[in-house]
Amino acid sequence: MAPLLARCAILVAIAACGSHEAAVVINEPAAALPETRLPRAPGVFSPSLVTIAAVKDKAELTLGEQLADVDSCATCHPDAAAQWSSSAHSFASFGNPIYRANVERLRADLGKTPSRHCGGCHDLPLLVDGLMTSADPIPANDLRSHSGVSCRLCHGVQTTTHDGNASFVLDPTPIDAPDLGNAASIAMHKRQVTTKLDGDLCSSCHRGFLSPDLSLPVHLTGVDEPGMWRSSAWTGNGMARIDKVEQKTCIDCHMERVPATADELGAKSGTIASHRFVGGHTWMASMRDDAEQLRLTRAKLEGAASIDVAGARIVTRGIHGPWRLPADGAPITRGTIVELDVVIRNLLVGHRFPGGVLDAQDTWVEVEVTDRRGRRLAASGITHATDADDEDSHVLRTLVVDDYGHVLEEHEVAKFRAQIATHTIAPREAQAVRYAFAVPPSLAADQVPLAVTARLRHRSRSLKMQAAACASARTPEGAAFIEGARQTRDVEIDPCKAQPITLVAETRIELGRGATVTTARPAWQRIYEHGMALVATVVLRQEEPRAVLEAALRAAPDPRSRAMVSAQLGWVAAKQGRADDAVRLVRDARELLAAAAAQGPVADPPVLDAIIADAFVRLNRWQDALAPAKACTERAPENTAAWGVYAKVLVALGEHTQALAAAIRGLELNPRDPELLRSQATALLALKDPRAQAAETAYVRFRIPDEAAGLRVRCIKGNERCMRLRNPVHSLPLRPER
Repeated sequence: MAPLLARCAILVAIAACGSHEAAVVINEPAAALPETRLPRAPGVFSPSLVTIAAVKDKAELTLGEQLADVDSCATCHPDAAAQWSSSAHSFASFGNPIYRANVERLRADLGKTPSRHCGGCHDLPLLVDGLMTSADPIPANDLRSHSGVSCRLCHGVQTTTHDGNASFVLDPTPIDAPDLGNAASIAMHKRQVTTKLDGDLCSSCHRGFLSPDLSLPVHLTGVDEPGMWRSSAWTGNGMARIDKVEQKTCIDCHMERVPATADELGAKSGTIASHRFVGGHTWMASMRDDAEQLRLTRAKLEGAASIDVAGARIVTRGIHGPWRLPADGAPITRGTIVELDVVIRNLLVGHRFPGGVLDAQDTWVEVEVTDRRGRRLAASGITHATDADDEDSHVLRTLVVDDYGHVLEEHEVAKFRAQIATHTIAPREAQAVRYAFAVPPSLAADQVPLAVTARLRHRSRSLKMQAAACASARTPEGAAFIEGARQTRDVEIDPCKAQPITLVAETRIELGRGATVTTARPAWQRIYEHGMALVATVVLRQEEPRAVLEAALRAAPDPRSRAMVSAQLGWVAAKQGRADDAVRLVRDARELLAAAAAQGPVADPPVLDAIIADAFVRLNRWQDALAPAKACTERAPENTAAWGVYAKVLVALGEHTQALAAAIRGLELNPRDPELLRSQATALLALKDPRAQAAETAYVRFRIPDEAAGLRVRCIKGNERCMRLRNPVHSLPLRPER
């Protein structure tokens, strides 16, 4: 029954877009078709995808004991080992009270075998030695429980795939210490430990998903740092805007070169790639009183994103006035409502910000309005730092719900059923939040100008997550692991102490008579980012970004900046079904970029073809969409979405052999992308290929759960936060001070 339903779903999904051709089976000439790309199935360590290569030489130690042995590496690499010992990688396993609370809950809910889903990346020393599924509890005073992602793991990986969930092959061959007086021995050692040291190694664990292999009834995509990065401007494959940044990899950002001591034999020109792997995990550093790791982590966060009070408008008796762009100096009238758009932009993070576990992050916005005397009149987000039950603040987080549409607050993986809203920010993307406050009727003239201050604050986990980790650590079992960390790693850990809060960004503007401009950022750029953020809003509200972007176009000072704005206006036109306008705006952008070429070479960015393709796809003008969709795959070959659109267009045109090739190319980048799996299955079905049934099964298994829409409705009906967050650009009140 499932394959039959899948056939209906696949064909109806295309035909429902208005394409009659999609329902016609084309008898194409017989030709050698490419190998299909089906998601990799778990092996002996299921549900983890980790594979251990064949053992070549018998070792005295178990593989888990070898993986946990960092001291041997430290004899020649003391700097790398010391840096690693401060990293989140080294505390990825049961010695980390946050992780232990989560994984023990999963083991209690689903069983020990499903917990190998986590073990492939977090607990490999325990996993390979059978301790994750042993009848005995995880040993609290065993080094294997406290080693996390160790030297031997990363430096022992032979190959990887883009699947995620530990999709790597580990070589179990013991790594021998080299004879420092023997050049051949040193060369052999280097070959052993440098088989797969690149971004794909990171991808194998920093892409994660939940599936029926974990005994869950649905498939859910989780963290996907490599997918976000690979499809971004940081690799030259971004398709959302005209953008230019220096290309960077995972290693460039998280393993910067640092000075090395004379004893570090891995140094090159006096430096070493830092093995601290600095990211955003301030809590793990703080609970160990690791001041240097905390300092570096906070420095990484500060300035990673920007915040701006970008626009203001006055609402008088329910009638909205025009936008004040930027917001500085907007008039203040007693008895009116002032709406303020706060814009956050991910400037420097090559994946979503915040990254990591999407449902547990705690990055939030504070906004406060004060009068000239400094007295607070209204605010939002101020109490979030101390109130675990706060739901009125804007938090950069993904909401996940259970079978009943209830929001899950403590990363209860066994209950995950659907993602309801995602408000983390993709690389170089911007997000807008609309705030409103009532100007007091009693506001005196000497209280003006008013000041509006907006802050973006970050801590590693929510207060509810911390409370759960703290409670778990205070049980006898938890206390045993705290003591085990002390004995095996000589480290004191206290998950109950207050988490550090980092100020990522802050801005201040003034409103009303006497206001001054307090920011040096160019006005056109602020208006542009405001409009860019509003493009994400629902189709029925696209006139809002259109008005803001037209103001940005008037303010833009040079051809390149005008081209940037024109491209965003092109997205608005595409969403509104104005294909001719979208084509014109793209043409304008290309002409402006050509004019800007006098200042230096300017490439034809893939966003321009992406806009045209999107405009025509929305109108089912498949033939018109073909050339720009293909151009996107040529200009942004690492962007999964480019291949998804191209494959969809080819399927709609009945070009099934080409559609199959395009889908496979995209699936090489993201093997569980549901749109690409659908295109692959549809093409094989139309070609009467016997592999179609397996492809259909894969699509059905990994598509968005059918129940997701219903769970979203349940959440909206029962939770004000769900109701608010259903709109990408939502509104929040600035509550008056009492």
